Amino acid sequence: MIPATERKSADVLVLGGGMAGCMGAVAAAMAGRSVVLADKAWVGGSGESCFAAGDILYFDPEEDDLHEWLERWNRNGSGMFDPEWMEWYAGSSTEIVNMMNEWGMDFEKDANGRFKRKPGRGHNHAVVFPGFKMMRKLRARLEKLGVTIVDRVQVTDLLTNNGQVVGATGFNVRTGQFHIFHARNTILCTGSCSFKGQYPGQDMESGEGNTMALQAGAEFTNMEFSNCYNSTARDFDICGMSRFQRLGGRFTNALGEPFMDRYDPINKDGALLHVLVRAMTTEVREGRGPIYFNLKNMSEEDRELSYRIVPTFFAACKSCGIDPFKDSVEWIPGFMGSTSSGSGLTLKSFACDTTVPRLFAAGDMANQGLLIGSIAGAGAVHLGWATISGFRAGEGAARACEGAELLPVDEAQVESIREKTFAKLGHEGHLSIADAIYRIQSCVIPAKYNIIRCGEDLREALAALDQIEKDIEKEIIVRDTHELMLYHELRGMLTTARLTFTSALERRESRGSHYRTDYPDMDKEWNVWLKSRLKDGKIEITREPVPAEKFERYGLPVYPL
Repeated sequence: MIPATERKSADVLVLGGGMAGCMGAVAAAMAGRSVVLADKAWVGGSGESCFAAGDILYFDPEEDDLHEWLERWNRNGSGMFDPEWMEWYAGSSTEIVNMMNEWGMDFEKDANGRFKRKPGRGHNHAVVFPGFKMMRKLRARLEKLGVTIVDRVQVTDLLTNNGQVVGATGFNVRTGQFHIFHARNTILCTGSCSFKGQYPGQDMESGEGNTMALQAGAEFTNMEFSNCYNSTARDFDICGMSRFQRLGGRFTNALGEPFMDRYDPINKDGALLHVLVRAMTTEVREGRGPIYFNLKNMSEEDRELSYRIVPTFFAACKSCGIDPFKDSVEWIPGFMGSTSSGSGLTLKSFACDTTVPRLFAAGDMANQGLLIGSIAGAGAVHLGWATISGFRAGEGAARACEGAELLPVDEAQVESIREKTFAKLGHEGHLSIADAIYRIQSCVIPAKYNIIRCGEDLREALAALDQIEKDIEKEIIVRDTHELMLYHELRGMLTTARLTFTSALERRESRGSHYRTDYPDMDKEWNVWLKSRLKDGKIEITREPVPAEKFERYGLPVYPL
């Protein structure tokens, strides 16, 4: 028997319990607001943040030059970033990381008590820490601040009143209990969509937030860059690659040749991910695969530090009888979807508010391209963006409560959503959840859809997604509330794939992680941010010129040169 409906009300509702969600809830609570934080797993012990390499891009005003930072990330992102937002991030990182240090978070320090900073993909400036420990400490801080934490509830829909978000609904993934959350302001931090790819901590990153936001009328930016691949061991999950690539990691092909200097003569094995995976793909296509990776050149100091920061990697190696400091391990591109990519919900201001009133966004839900432009998987930015955007969204949502009434919930809308939420529970058909996931993965993971694209393949993928959705609605098997959760994850995956491919089809050039064989060059005509939103049931793409005047004001070149 399903328990009675649970209703909760707060000033600020936070959806998603990773780093972004926890920091948002902390900030709102510190501002004196009542806060509810809901997550479909267990806040502090699951999700991507717990498995992350444990590094945050950190600006040290005593050592770093802001203009060098701006030049670096403008170059890395091929002119698709926003220099004002990178300046905002740099200053915010100094303030917020130092504040977290005062809370007692476990940042690595040198003998003088200063932060140890280590290099990663695209940078030299990350503070480091064990991510799994920090997430547990953040949960303890939330509890101390009086935040109401709701674990094991998958949120499926946003509630609206005259176009403004007034809360959300969801259900307990174990008991099926329906939950109604009512709030003055809502922060969406439900994470990215990895399509259940081969990378640790991301098996629950399924894009439900994208579906909710799109249906509520929100706008997305540059979704064509939602095609991140990390690199990973063929036979087991790993993490820590941003660090490993810059601290002695070496890629070789089947001939034993280091090959990355052919594709990136400057960064070589420390190349940005879109360069790395394209190089790996090319080597294999030209008959020099498979690819191997080893850490033979890592220093003793960095080995010892890595053991502390990412112990799960070494546990996985040990279980397979591998010594990564001696053995070369077969390596493949590991699909991560929209994780750590230069895309997401459009943000209107540094308060991290979206184009929908009373809806804020942070982490992978928010447009990280404001910092990294057209690339994906930039080291230390991912967790840094989650931390900084999360905290600022919490502050922004708390400030926006001033003078804002608690708008009423439309009970007819709630009942319609409730019916839709449970409509497939008990549905009998011929398509299992596992088979449906595999079919979606077959439309997004292969190289021709996301590493080396062309218009024909993108149209093929979109047509296939349409057919998969029809088959899911007609034939899916949903036997219990766990499979009901997975069914709603399927909807998130379909939404994310459509947003990605529709935007990729529109951008007729190659830039950053978006590479098209039919348009192989970067083109000044496409110095635009592509905006996606739902119109008459279809995804509509519009263009917004990259603000060249900002680049001029900061003394930065506009790419392509």
